[in-house]
Amino acid sequence: MCCRAARLWRMALLSLTCLATAGCGHMPLTSMVQLARVDFRSTDPAQLRAAVKLPRAVRPRGMALRITVKIASGHEEFADFVLREVAEPNELLALQHELDPDTHIFAYRLDPPEAARLAAFRDGLKARQAASGGRGGSITIAIRPDGCRTRELPNQPIHFTAYLRTAETGRYVPLARDLDLRTVAANDLAAALPPCG
Repeated sequence: MCCRAARLWRMALLSLTCLATAGCGHMPLTSMVQLARVDFRSTDPAQLRAAVKLPRAVRPRGMALRITVKIASGHEEFADFVLREVAEPNELLALQHELDPDTHIFAYRLDPPEAARLAAFRDGLKARQAASGGRGGSITIAIRPDGCRTRELPNQPIHFTAYLRTAETGRYVPLARDLDLRTVAANDLAAALPPCG
């Protein structure tokens, strides 16, 4: 039962990181294999990192991690965790090979209080799942970015790449590569990305 539950959590994380980036169609196969090793029940939140490669016309203004859980009893809850930009240059060295002249990369982490909140939220979820029989349920993990544009956006695809690093992966793993922001913006992209300032 324990091993089966661990596999379910890992598969949930994998499938839900796909949801977080609007589909697995842009996720490299090698990323799926690496992310299948991540166990949400035990991964260290302090080591979690997210990164995004954007065109220079787009800048992030903030980033949040949302975890939504529905347990077998039907009870559903979510929590948002603030991701802070990582200022240490060595955090981005591992992604330098991903850059080209028209892009820039930003990395994020959970501050210690947010990592502790995530661990407490996860522990509460595990207890509620066990109380409901330990079977079924679902988890959604989403990165919720907020961004702005530094100039008018060109009338062409606006590609971005999202990455995740955990204690299990040990390095940044692409979640979605070269996904067009125009295909994931719920409304008009210019409205979703207001002018910076």
